[in-house]
Amino acid sequence: MSRPIIGITTNLGSKGAELAEGYWRSIEIAGGTPMLLVPTDDSATLISQVEQLDGLLLSGGGDINPILIGEEPIPELGGINPRRDTYELQLLEEALHRSIPVLGICRGMQVVALGCGGKVAQDMAVWWSRHPEAMRDADTGSLLKHSQDAPRDCATHHVTVKEGTMLHDFVETTRFAVNSFHHQAVVHPGILTVSATAADGCIEAIESRAAMSFVMGVQWHPECLGDVFSQRIFRRFVQEAAIFCRALNLHASITTLDSHCDTPMTFDAALKAHGGDEKAALDYTDKRHESDGTAYLVDAERMDAGHLDEVFMVSYIPQGPRTPEGYAVARSMVEETYRRMDMMEEVTPGLRGRIHRGIENGYALGTDLSLVAHYKKMGCEYITLCHNGHNDLCDSAKPKPGEPQAEHGGLSPLGREMVREMNRQHMLIDVSHAAEKTVLDVLECSERPVAVTHTCCRDLRNHPRNLSDRVLKAVAERGGVVQCTMYRDFVALDHPEAYGISPADNASVLTFMVHLEHLISLCGIDHVGIGSDFDGDGGVAGLEDASRMIGITVRLLKAGYSDDEICKIWGDNFRRVLCGSR
Repeated sequence: MSRPIIGITTNLGSKGAELAEGYWRSIEIAGGTPMLLVPTDDSATLISQVEQLDGLLLSGGGDINPILIGEEPIPELGGINPRRDTYELQLLEEALHRSIPVLGICRGMQVVALGCGGKVAQDMAVWWSRHPEAMRDADTGSLLKHSQDAPRDCATHHVTVKEGTMLHDFVETTRFAVNSFHHQAVVHPGILTVSATAADGCIEAIESRAAMSFVMGVQWHPECLGDVFSQRIFRRFVQEAAIFCRALNLHASITTLDSHCDTPMTFDAALKAHGGDEKAALDYTDKRHESDGTAYLVDAERMDAGHLDEVFMVSYIPQGPRTPEGYAVARSMVEETYRRMDMMEEVTPGLRGRIHRGIENGYALGTDLSLVAHYKKMGCEYITLCHNGHNDLCDSAKPKPGEPQAEHGGLSPLGREMVREMNRQHMLIDVSHAAEKTVLDVLECSERPVAVTHTCCRDLRNHPRNLSDRVLKAVAERGGVVQCTMYRDFVALDHPEAYGISPADNASVLTFMVHLEHLISLCGIDHVGIGSDFDGDGGVAGLEDASRMIGITVRLLKAGYSDDEICKIWGDNFRRVLCGSR
């Protein structure tokens, strides 16, 4: 395994960027390669810095500008460096966006807290005097001395580590002594969790929750102490960076694929937000910082950040009236969506050739077998036989209100003809959203393997859209592929406690991994993949958008899967079934 590159932020002194030796020496000893980061006002330079990193260490330094805390300065405020503040917060945002492991030390912990929605007090003594309730759970009735006069390698007070936290996991104790050189302090961890406190209640360590990528902050200076606990902190951080480095190297050698997202459903909102200007609206380079209130989970920048190479974007067609007029509207919807997708690829740099096409809901076929060839000519590679509500082809897993639970008893006679026509036209059949009897009928009727482009396991989550183990295994036995999805209602476990998952982390990357590994054990490593359902209500904690997809690889590596097995999961299995339809 190559040594991970750890970027370390520098202070701004009289001669420019500078850094105490303890930071980079601690990284070297832990097995990393330190790279000193010079503060920059140029966004392109900052992005270039981040893209070289396997881990980010935010070092200590002066006070944080109170404007960033949302306050006016108080007399107790020390020296600030607004250039460094702005730079480090932007650097942290980009690192978090890419799931890069982060460690913050002293001031660096405070930057981490701010960047994760937390709050920092300008001065501990002033804040504590105004918020005496903060001392309620303290072991002492007064503040400790947190800005010691003792040498930097001398520990002067103890911290108490919370059991069940990452910090406790690798320091392997609940109490140890630390040094202290600060008067500002984190008073709320934001989306992070507190993992250690001092006797006066001061927050001494924060960390990411279980569903997030590795983020940690410590208020003391472990780079000065060199004790066993400090060594364990740096070693764990560098180990996390090494796994991330391995994931990056693996993604550089494979082509990753997401089999299902609904990003075309965001086109109308984008057009409205841009006053009908199609070129501006359909430029999906980077929609992270859109200020128009619209939400996008897949764009070129997010795909790059998550190291996701290809994605199937579907034309979603809601179930409508089964009339010639209704079918004509559905056909025009597909054609308009594909026209916009053409423009999307044309105006979005770096997106051409990375987008594949599907249709979600065989309602778009109506009763016309010839439309299979028509859509195939337009670039469609798979069609989902139904969505919510029965259509003329088959029964859905979720009938619309007022519909019977089953209308056809699975595939209709027309549905069987359509399956055979899709086989003849080499169109992949997707049985997501289909009733289980429909799936079994398709498996009996189709001469080619089929796909389930986005689903989870009903035996883990009793939801009508999920498929039972019996049906999932049948798909695999016929050579098909099952793509695990990130839709909240499907991925939440009925009994998360059985897997050591807290209710707060139900419907997260943790439960997604439970479903994925269950599919692997049930169907075999050759029959499983990933289909996010992003922009169609897909997305859970830890897998919020396409930028988080590399986090799946990190967790698969930690679970012991080989590079070849991960390659299969990330697209080879789906491509095999897709090619079998061609």
